[in-house]
Amino acid sequence: ASLLALRGLTLLLLVLILLRPTRVLTDTRRLPGSLILLVDSSRSMQVADSLGDRPRWDALRELLHQAQAQLTRLAEIWDLRIYRFDKLLTPVPWKGGPIELPDTPEGSQSALGAALEDLLERESGERIAALVLLSDGAQRALAPRDLAPQTAVQRLADDNIPLYAIPLGKPALGTQADLRIEDLLVPDVAFAEAPLQVQAVVRLNGYTNQTFRVQLLWEQPDGTMQVVDTRKVLAEGRPVPVSFRHTPSVPGEAKVAVRVESPAGELVTTNNDQCTFVSVLEGGVQVLQLVGATRIGGGPGIEPRFVRMALAAHADIRVEYRLLNYLQPRGSDRERLLAEKYDVFMLSDLDASALDRTSWQQLADRVAEGAGLVMTGGLHSFGPGGYRRSPLAPVLPIKLGPAERQNFGEPPRVDMHLPGPLKMLPVVGSLGVHPILRMEEKTQQTLAAWQSLPSLEGANRFPPERLKPNAQIIAQSDGQPAWPLAITGAWGNGRTLALAIDSTWRWQMEGYGGLLRRFWRQAILWLAQKDDIQDRQLWVRLDQRRYQRGSRVRFTFGGAVSRPATENPFQVEVTRPDGIRKTIRPARREPGRSGTPAWSGSFADTDQPGDYRITVTTGKQKSQEPETALPRENGPIAPSPQMVSVRFTVPDQDMELDQPAAEPTFLAKLARLTPGGRDVAPEELPILLQQLPSRQDEFEEEIVTNISLWDRWPVFLAVVGLLSLEWWLRKRWGLV
Repeated sequence: ASLLALRGLTLLLLVLILLRPTRVLTDTRRLPGSLILLVDSSRSMQVADSLGDRPRWDALRELLHQAQAQLTRLAEIWDLRIYRFDKLLTPVPWKGGPIELPDTPEGSQSALGAALEDLLERESGERIAALVLLSDGAQRALAPRDLAPQTAVQRLADDNIPLYAIPLGKPALGTQADLRIEDLLVPDVAFAEAPLQVQAVVRLNGYTNQTFRVQLLWEQPDGTMQVVDTRKVLAEGRPVPVSFRHTPSVPGEAKVAVRVESPAGELVTTNNDQCTFVSVLEGGVQVLQLVGATRIGGGPGIEPRFVRMALAAHADIRVEYRLLNYLQPRGSDRERLLAEKYDVFMLSDLDASALDRTSWQQLADRVAEGAGLVMTGGLHSFGPGGYRRSPLAPVLPIKLGPAERQNFGEPPRVDMHLPGPLKMLPVVGSLGVHPILRMEEKTQQTLAAWQSLPSLEGANRFPPERLKPNAQIIAQSDGQPAWPLAITGAWGNGRTLALAIDSTWRWQMEGYGGLLRRFWRQAILWLAQKDDIQDRQLWVRLDQRRYQRGSRVRFTFGGAVSRPATENPFQVEVTRPDGIRKTIRPARREPGRSGTPAWSGSFADTDQPGDYRITVTTGKQKSQEPETALPRENGPIAPSPQMVSVRFTVPDQDMELDQPAAEPTFLAKLARLTPGGRDVAPEELPILLQQLPSRQDEFEEEIVTNISLWDRWPVFLAVVGLLSLEWWLRKRWGLV
């Protein structure tokens, strides 16, 4: 019985072990978390448009003072961390009690997006319970601190962090009086003795029905600014466009400014003027347009009139029109060609029989001297016009074949003309699109602009095998095969353009007049050699002449020098408004059209307002060999040091106080992008702080502990003890 009892107890214990009894203990523990308070300390918080016409900063500090007790209680639940931001993010030390903030906000920028991004990087290892933002909601920041706030707020949403936005200030300043120049439009290049139009946009707030003077100022040779034109503007509470006219007389770089008078009591005066720089070149462009009649005794086609209208939109281009109807005695225009020096000759569907050989030779000589020549398409242009045996045949960039004559009154020859519709598309070379066809800054945008233009009615047929060695195809037709439509060349010191088309008027008729005017202007300037600064001995080019504070200024420069292209032959300096000079290390770029290498540089130290000057100087020769001039198409280049400079300006405008209106709507949209986030009125801040402790449930976790009862030492010893006792009793009783 004892043995059976012992074996039964052992069996029961083994069954207990097989059941694996476990004791489960559950404990609730609070996880660490942070509550972030982010305060806007930029200068726009000085604006007095909060409740009671108090400054926003004063209202913010009073809010935090009233919430001090609630913040202290929240600090017992979470780790309360306080930051302020303007251009940069700055931690605010706090150990309980009043929050120490500056008496006056002096931040020059409101980089809200960059501040949120910096905050998330600082708190990347912490669990954030909520972010409370007190700001006017407007981002006013310069690169590289101009990160869009939506980008950083999306990170908050991804991490399930609610944003509570408390807007301060009014969305519009209402009756605050302020005069400002909002925009200034000045061509980059002007011509001496040619009228220049300057346009500006003036906004006059708070001075309804009052009249103010707006002045155009032009820099004189001695550096002083002189008023050259004045307009009176009536304040109507909306932007007012103002147009000025001035005829510069001195070539060179000139500073241009538009200024509106500042009445007494105006708070912000740094936005009352804007300035830029313009390059004044010598003279304008004189164009002689020779047009042929569509038939003997008839009138001209429609294309020449639209071309003249397109060029008439530019004050620096003057077109003289001459219709040759073939009934006049040949040679009557010879004296006309000799009497006046033209920069560009345009032949529009003009048969070679319109002038005698002497006149054509005179025109060819003018091109060799440096004038430009463009021949457009038509029934009587190029070979069909009888130019193969004229003095212009060697001038044109294409070879004219035999038996190409188109007689008057005959239908167009299919072997000499391409039927429409067809489009003219630029040819993209190693340097991108040719300047004549460049419509946008980027190549893809330019190609898209040309693709959008209406189709043309047809073109002259230029066989590619007839291109001369110095010719370049810059545009061709769409479809297969692609036929050349625009070919450039050179004759002596002049430039030539063979244009196979004669129906660009369709662009104007179908709403693309802007592209039509730009195309013809660029063609004329290129032919007149007014655009190609890269062919000068030394040049420097800026993308723009006005930059905001902190912007990076990029520029290109170059010129023909006598040092090997692999070396840097230039010295580049930037002179700041305070007179400090900084040396720039340039980088080499691909060679320009003239074959000389181009260089680029950049300058980012533009935090000081005023005028900056970039100076490029050719260095001295290091070689011991005697200096020699390099050959060039237009003559030799002297290897002696040269210098060129260009200026740009950084306006003295306060980003924060220039347009300090609050943007509570934008702030509310940011808050609603986050889960549970919302905008909260300043007077509702105490209610929000009372509700925040309810989120602590989300920061608690249950810790479950499992204690097994079957795999412990007492159970093991009990099994061993029972088996040992049974064996001992069996042995004692002689049962084994």
